[in-house]
Amino acid sequence: MAGQARRRVTPHAHGTLVESEDFDGILYAQAIRNVLKIDVDEDWSGYRHQTDSGILNEVLERGGVELDRSAANASVKSEFVTLVAAYLADRGNRLPEVPGARAFVDRLSAHPAFHVAVATGGWKETAAMKLRAVGLDPDALNVASGSDAESRVEIMRTAARRALAGRRVDRKTYFGNRPWDRDASRQLDWDFVGIGPDVEHTTRFNDFLDHESIARVLAR
Repeated sequence: MAGQARRRVTPHAHGTLVESEDFDGILYAQAIRNVLKIDVDEDWSGYRHQTDSGILNEVLERGGVELDRSAANASVKSEFVTLVAAYLADRGNRLPEVPGARAFVDRLSAHPAFHVAVATGGWKETAAMKLRAVGLDPDALNVASGSDAESRVEIMRTAARRALAGRRVDRKTYFGNRPWDRDASRQLDWDFVGIGPDVEHTTRFNDFLDHESIARVLAR
């Protein structure tokens, strides 16, 4: 999301816009257990790639499971989609947003100086379900997900390419809520804005309600 004459792009990370962390990881681990009948280390920080596809591939490696990776991904993804859909249905297909998130995305999407994208480590299907559950239309956003790549860095690059469609920008800013979001931004030499209490950074906000202060950060 970005600036004046030369426009910038900002993807959003999984868990930054939607209050989903109280169920998302639990259901993901449950899907793996249900399908593969193996245990899962739920400390996601210990995996090489904190993405749905990356974690699953490493779980298969650690467990010495001899399965076709493509088939295993498809089966676990199908189970995860089913579990998330049931969870959302029980809640009227609504989830709480991170305060101010939808208005913030809508405001920037409508601004001619910004290109907005969504980058998420989750699979495309569940990411779309969660975005819709807070009133955001994934089809109107430039979404890249764990269905596109294992690596968060590659997912972010994909989101930026989709948002920019060949245009060049002088600055990219990433909003994220976890240390791996910050670290990926450093790898890409993108600006980073932390959201919430779970990531330490010099530029951090609890939520998206203070539009003016966030706008000043983007205008630097």
